[in-house]
Amino acid sequence: MFANSHLTDDILRIAEDNNHSRDTCSFLRGTVGAVINNYMPMPDFLIATSLYCHGSAQTFYSLSKKYNRPFYYIDVPYDYNRPYAIDYVAKQIENIMLKMADNCKREFNINKLKTAIEYSNQARDYYVEVNELRKNKPTPMLGGEAIDYAIMLAHTFGCKEMVEICETLYRELKGRVDSRIGSLDEERHRILWRQLRPYYTLAPLEYLERKHRAAIVFEEANHVYWERMDPEDPFRSLARKLLSNYGFGEVQRWLDSTKSFVVDYSIDGIVEFAHWGCRFLSASTQMLKDALRDKDIPVLILDGDCIDRRDYSDGQIKTRIDAFVEILGRKKRLKG
Repeated sequence: MFANSHLTDDILRIAEDNNHSRDTCSFLRGTVGAVINNYMPMPDFLIATSLYCHGSAQTFYSLSKKYNRPFYYIDVPYDYNRPYAIDYVAKQIENIMLKMADNCKREFNINKLKTAIEYSNQARDYYVEVNELRKNKPTPMLGGEAIDYAIMLAHTFGCKEMVEICETLYRELKGRVDSRIGSLDEERHRILWRQLRPYYTLAPLEYLERKHRAAIVFEEANHVYWERMDPEDPFRSLARKLLSNYGFGEVQRWLDSTKSFVVDYSIDGIVEFAHWGCRFLSASTQMLKDALRDKDIPVLILDGDCIDRRDYSDGQIKTRIDAFVEILGRKKRLKG
């Protein structure tokens, strides 16, 4: 939100003045700066998981001391497919919910959790259909339009409103597909977008799609990777959802998922916005290139920062996109 409003320069500088290095993740650094400057609302609780980011747990723990509020940590085991993993994570979730209810002096209502899971399943089903519709040629929805739905995927499942949003989106895209209405007047290339985007600008996505007619037909952040949950077994269902995240565990799991998107969405090339501060996401970049070399899929790595715009160069980004699209065009001409 701060980055979209171009307010991050101030909060990042405040964090850096308080000994938070620019080498650290700007999502976390910006949060710290916003807290120091009293931009953030007072939390009742702070909760972090070990998936994906260890830095978030450390940051939230330090903020819990500043706010004098309870901090809870969910340890998601790396061995996600071991028999003990689901019960181990489920018990942590249950214990945290009970502690929060006790802290609020309220009785924990399991039926409200079951209702939230039912809403989550309904929204999930519509969004799975949305992702299926996006496989069509021409694509009914561009990446510049779709990528920020990932924020809702992360935060809004379980709400009735999310069901309505996903249903509306599904019906809109279904109408476009049935009428064969594409999002571009000409779809020259089909792109898979990997990781997030620079939240202070949409320029790279718009330049790729509007200037070069290279449609971003899917973004990994919008992938629905979990199965429907069982409302009658809510804690184990939530644990299973956490453990099924393809970005967690051995990197081959993530690479296999990316390869499947290349096939399912008829991808011509991949663009990855490599967020500087995240060692976890950036660690697999070269492995991604190696994994797709045998499939002859070009990969463009745009190094940058999702939140900190101070080192962003629009000209350099566009030059690299121009060169990448030229490669895609040359490949297509050789095939044709």
